[in-house]
Amino acid sequence: MTRTTTRIAVVGTGPRGIAVALRLLDDRPRREGDVELHLVDPVPGGAVWRPEQDQHLLMNSRGRQATVYADGTVPGVDGGSRGPSFIEWARTVAPTLPLPPEQIRQAAALGDDGFASRALFGAYLRWVLGDLVASHPGRVRVHAARAVDLEETPSGAQRIVLDDGKSLEVDAVVLALGHLPMPATAGEIERAAFAARHGLTYLRPAVAQPGPLEALRPGERVVLLGAGLNFYDVTALVTEGRGGRFEADADGRLRYEASGREPVLLVASGRGVPYMARATHPLAVALEVLDDDLLAEWSAAAGSLSFARDVWPVLVEEMTLAWTRADGDGVFDIDALIDPFAAALAGLGLHAPRSSDALSAVLRAILDADAESASATPRGAQTAVGETLAVLKDRVRALVAAGAFDAESVRDDLGGWFRSVGAFIAAGPPLRRVREAVALLDAGVLRALGADARLALDESVGAFSVTTRELPDPVRVTAVVEARLPAEDARTTSDPLVAALRERGLARAASLPGSTSATQGLEVVRTTAATLLDGTACRLVAADGTASPRRLLLGLPVQPQEWNIANLPQPGRGDRTLTQAESIAAQIDRLGALRPGLPEQLEGQP
Repeated sequence: MTRTTTRIAVVGTGPRGIAVALRLLDDRPRREGDVELHLVDPVPGGAVWRPEQDQHLLMNSRGRQATVYADGTVPGVDGGSRGPSFIEWARTVAPTLPLPPEQIRQAAALGDDGFASRALFGAYLRWVLGDLVASHPGRVRVHAARAVDLEETPSGAQRIVLDDGKSLEVDAVVLALGHLPMPATAGEIERAAFAARHGLTYLRPAVAQPGPLEALRPGERVVLLGAGLNFYDVTALVTEGRGGRFEADADGRLRYEASGREPVLLVASGRGVPYMARATHPLAVALEVLDDDLLAEWSAAAGSLSFARDVWPVLVEEMTLAWTRADGDGVFDIDALIDPFAAALAGLGLHAPRSSDALSAVLRAILDADAESASATPRGAQTAVGETLAVLKDRVRALVAAGAFDAESVRDDLGGWFRSVGAFIAAGPPLRRVREAVALLDAGVLRALGADARLALDESVGAFSVTTRELPDPVRVTAVVEARLPAEDARTTSDPLVAALRERGLARAASLPGSTSATQGLEVVRTTAATLLDGTACRLVAADGTASPRRLLLGLPVQPQEWNIANLPQPGRGDRTLTQAESIAAQIDRLGALRPGLPEQLEGQP
């Protein structure tokens, strides 16, 4: 019998791409023939996870919550895990590797519920890639280049053009894409031009990196627009990253010892309060209202489910139960949790402090209470609510993937206010970061401006000015950092590959249930029980509505067709990303004879 070789390219080698590669090269009883695998990424392992990056930047997943290997909980995968999870690697493999001393120290100290540096997780991904290549000699090739074009040849092969001038011709391509690069918006261009005219500093939305932040001068007052995870990254890079140190007092509180190189950071955002801390000792969450039966009922809603009308009240009911079980003080008030400044001021009998000093004291009290809740054993009521909402968000994610919500819910609720609320309450940083923020407030390095921040360009004095709900009088500064990631849109991205896919008609923007309006994401065949069964999940939908088994997509550009998908794959829970990786590998198993003359029935429809 003649053995065939299926040539496959995986574009993107972050956690998703590596997970797919591992499933493609697993010993699979259904496969006929061999696989030749090409992994394409300008930064093998993914730019977000470069092992060389600043060690002060932390993961937002716990040590035990990250892997790239599928295990027996993933449908279609037999037996145990094919390789070590991140925490297992840190304990058993990392000590044997020639890693930098700081990473060796981190690996040795990492607990199940601890948060490692992104650099250490990057070292894990690089090790997995190296092991993948070594374990399959001659079958895996890593291309440290960017894919800039993709076309289908008359024979049906997929030709990928790389930015190093080379091209690959393969039978199938898997696009495992992460954050898309975005051009500056009109508002960002205007702010940058204003800064250039007046000798100011303006940094547009981007992943926090030390290089651009060097423009911030010691002692300079800098407005940070945004108070999410990017805020914490920027803060770490210009404090510890510039030689400052956090020292623990006898009572466990942190004290910041400045290096003298720090700017003064003014936090300004819609809420005015940085994201809330994760629990030091998380506990299991058992849902009582949004149970499996209700989830199944709602999953069949076929675009008729309203988040605000049908789902949000149930989520609030679950959070109320969590608050009560954790002996929370008084009646649970979701509005007070969502708007901490207003709640804190009301509790003090104040309408609005008129100084940053007063607001900083209020913010310190808010963060202190949050830290106390997150460090309590058992966890405090506020943290229990956050952990419950984190589990509820997984259920909402499943409903989005099933196409249960109406278009308004996906666009305005899940893509708007609930995304913000869910991230603030249930997707915050390690407790360490909140305690550091308190120490920085004490040291005067961090200051509060309040909620509903508005940035203006003051030509009369040649400075940026910020107003907030609590401080209506302008606060003028010479530097602004947009401490957030840009809003991504596959229709306008500067990524050449995504642009080429749309121009060639190989991809189209997804529309939402009950709406013909295009969204910012690319359309794929949804991952549902039915598409997993018939083997069509994750296929990229072309402009004419067809979905070829030769082109598959998973990752961030699928949003909002999927929701809340930035989390790393987790072991032991039938993880959705790992399930998609297995489905993709199973589909490609069927393509052993994917050559000119591919049978029409394999060209499934969405």
